[in-house]
Amino acid sequence: MQGVAGIKKRWRPSIAMVVAGVCITLVSVPLIALLAVRLTSNQFVRETEQALIQQGAIYAELYADAYSALPGEPQGAILTAQQKAHWGSGLHPARATLNVRVDQVLPSRPDGTPVADPIGARHAAIIDSLVSIARQAQQTNLSGVAFLTHDGRLLNNADAPSLADLPEVQVALNGDIGRALRLRGDSYQVHPLASISRDTGFRVFVAYPVILQDRVIGAIYLSRTPLNLGKFLYNERGAFLAILGVMIVAASLIGWILVRLISRPVIGLRDEALAVAAGSKDHAAALPHYGFRELATLGESIGQMASTLTKRSQEITTYTDHVTHELKSPVTTIVGAAELLQEADLTPDDRDKLLMNISAEGKRMSALLGQLREIARVKAMPAGVAGHLQEMIPKVAGLDINVVADSQAVLPLTVEHGRIILLHMAQNAVAHGATQLRVGWSDNCLSLIDNGEGIDPANAGRLTEPFFTTRRDKGGTGMGLAICEAILEGYNGTLANQPHVGGAHFQIRFAKTAPA
Repeated sequence: MQGVAGIKKRWRPSIAMVVAGVCITLVSVPLIALLAVRLTSNQFVRETEQALIQQGAIYAELYADAYSALPGEPQGAILTAQQKAHWGSGLHPARATLNVRVDQVLPSRPDGTPVADPIGARHAAIIDSLVSIARQAQQTNLSGVAFLTHDGRLLNNADAPSLADLPEVQVALNGDIGRALRLRGDSYQVHPLASISRDTGFRVFVAYPVILQDRVIGAIYLSRTPLNLGKFLYNERGAFLAILGVMIVAASLIGWILVRLISRPVIGLRDEALAVAAGSKDHAAALPHYGFRELATLGESIGQMASTLTKRSQEITTYTDHVTHELKSPVTTIVGAAELLQEADLTPDDRDKLLMNISAEGKRMSALLGQLREIARVKAMPAGVAGHLQEMIPKVAGLDINVVADSQAVLPLTVEHGRIILLHMAQNAVAHGATQLRVGWSDNCLSLIDNGEGIDPANAGRLTEPFFTTRRDKGGTGMGLAICEAILEGYNGTLANQPHVGGAHFQIRFAKTAPA
C-alpha cells in the first residue's frame, strides 16, 4: 500500500519502545543516583573527617589537662596572632574540607623515623592514661588514635619514632588542623572496581593540635576508614529495597497506564484506519476506550473521515452508474442515426429527422455533462459567510417570486450558494407549471411554496436522487434538486418535500449549529 505523500521513510521508535524507555529510565534513576554517590564519595569522607575533628578536640583537652597538671613550662611552637585569636575565641568550629576529587591520596602512614633521644618526662608521665582512655573509646568510635609530642614523636610506641615529616602532622604542630587521605596499608588488597570511587582503599587522617598557653605542646593523630557505598547500602538495605520496590511498582504502573491510555488506542485507531483504507470496512468502529480526550477526538475524526470517504465512494459509484445509463441512450441514438445517414437511398426528410435526432441527443448530453460539472463545482465550494435572503432571490421569466420574510433576514448560506439553490428551485417550479413562488424564512427553516402541478406522492422520496426526472421527454436531467442537496450538505442543511394541496411545498432546514 502506498504511503502518505511527503512522509519520509526512516526509522522511528514505536510507542512500545518509548514506554519501555520511560520505565527503564524511572527504574534507573535511583541506581544512577547511587552510582553518582559512589563516584563522589565526599559525603562519606567529610562525615568521617568531621567526626575525627570532634574526637580530636576532646582528646586534645584531655591531653592538655594531663600535661598542665605536671610541673614545668610548656614546650612547642608558639601560635601566631591570628591563631591566638582563633583558638582563644569562645567558638572556633572546624569544618571538614577534604575532597576526594581534588585531594591526592597519599601513601600509607609510615611507621615513623627512629629517634635515639628519650621522650620528655612530662609526656612519659601522661601517655599511659591517655592511651587507656583512647582504647576504651576506640571500642565504640573505631578510630585509630595516636598521641604526638610537640616535636612529632609518637607516644603510643615505646621507641617513640618521629612522624614530624608527615605534612598533616607539620600543619598540626604549627597550630592548625592537618588533614590527609592515605592508603590503608600494603596488606590491604584493593578490589579493581574500588578505584572507581576510591572509597574503600584509603583512610582519613586528622592531626589536631594540643594547645596550652598559646603553645602547641603536641598533637592528636586520628584515622579511620570512611563508610563506603557497600556498607552504607547494607546498613540501609531495608530502606533501599523499599525504595527500589516502590520505583519498580511505580514504573510498572506508569508503563501499564501509558500502554492502556496511549499505545492500545493508537494501535486500535491505526487498525481501523487501515481496514477502511483496504476496503474491508465502510466505517471505523468505535474503540472500547480512547484513554485521552485528544485520542477520542482523533477517533471521532477518523470515523467521520471514513464515513465521508465511504459516502464519496458511494456517490462516485452512483454517479458513474447513472451517467453511464443516462449517456447510453443518446450515444446509442447518435450512433444509430450516423449509421442510417450512410444509407444511399435515404430520403431528404429522413435525413433531416436523423440530423435533428443527433442534434437533440447531443444537446441532451451537453446538458447532462454541464449539470455534472456544476454539481462537482458546488461540492468543492467551501461554506462561507452568511448572506441576506433578498440578495439571493433570482429572476426567472414567467415566475412571480414573493418573499414573505423579514427584509433583513440572513440565511446560513453564502449569497452565491443561496442564488444557486433558489434558481434551481424556481426553474423546477416553472417546469412544473407554477407562476407564483412564495419564499418564507423562520426558525432556521426556508419555506418554498408554488402553485404548480404539485408532487406525486409516489415520487416524493426520489426527488433529490441524481438523474431522476419526470420530464425526460422535455429535456429534464434530474440534477437540479441533486445540486441543491449537494450544496446543503456543506451547511448541515436538509431538503424535504412537504404535502401540499395546489402546488409543491419544499422546506430547507438548517441545524442550529450550522455555520453562520
